[in-house]
Amino acid sequence: MSLIQLSGVPMRVVLVFATFSASIARWCQLENVKQDTQNDYTYIGPWRLDTCTTLTLDHGKCTEAECPYRIKFGDDEIIELADAMHGNTVLTALSLGSNKLSDESAKALAEVLRDNEALTDLHLQGNQISDDGAVALAQVLQENPVLTTLNLEHNIIGDEGGQAILDVLQSNTSALDTVHLSHNDVSPWILSTIAAENDRMMKPPEEPHGGEI
Repeated sequence: MSLIQLSGVPMRVVLVFATFSASIARWCQLENVKQDTQNDYTYIGPWRLDTCTTLTLDHGKCTEAECPYRIKFGDDEIIELADAMHGNTVLTALSLGSNKLSDESAKALAEVLRDNEALTDLHLQGNQISDDGAVALAQVLQENPVLTTLNLEHNIIGDEGGQAILDVLQSNTSALDTVHLSHNDVSPWILSTIAAENDRMMKPPEEPHGGEI
């Protein structure tokens, strides 16, 4: 009996590949990457990131078993996380929204991005990052070959940081193609230019006139 073909590839091979891809992709939260060694929701153990492709740490961590409210992550913990990310080749998306991260966390993450070739999405919305942190990220993203999406909404970034991020978005050396920067202290013209760049990146390239290749 012949195998069903898909673009010249046996369907059995396609199904095996899809099953394998799904098995290695893993979305993680705090309890997946840290042990609560004292059983008090402090999660003071080391970061274990090798099995996660997406890590979501929005809104901090629980304080009680019922989790009625959250303790937000601060710089110390995220700097420790950044240290654990050096050399990581698995994690592709990191979300740290709605915490208490300052420029120190942004700078630590920027250092990770100097040699990271796995992370494609970084979400830092709802923190306390200012121009210094935005500029630090922009400097390394100029040459980062993989990170495509950066979310810095709802921080305290001004025109200096906004312009630095815009420069990266418009450059030909960065992989960055989507930036979210609203609800900062950034001039409207910077935000509108970023929005236009985002739209431009989403459009497919135009074919030459007359259908020529």
